[in-house]
Amino acid sequence: MKKLNASEVSNIVGGRVLNCVISYERQTSGSGTSAVTVCRRVSTCQGKFGEFLTREPADLANCGA
Repeated sequence: MKKLNASEVSNIVGGRVLNCVISYERQTSGSGTSAVTVCRRVSTCQGKFGEFLTREPADLANCGA
């Protein structure tokens, strides 16, 4: 039986990330004076088992505010 190193194991067992694209999205909820605008950082990554998204809060300046 052959011993595998860490990178060989991650290629077989784990999901290796092949490509990621980072973008920002602005969301506004409510209307008038009660409107709230938030910015989210969206990471779209292509991995071994398909595409997956990660959304996390970001500074409003990143969304062009």
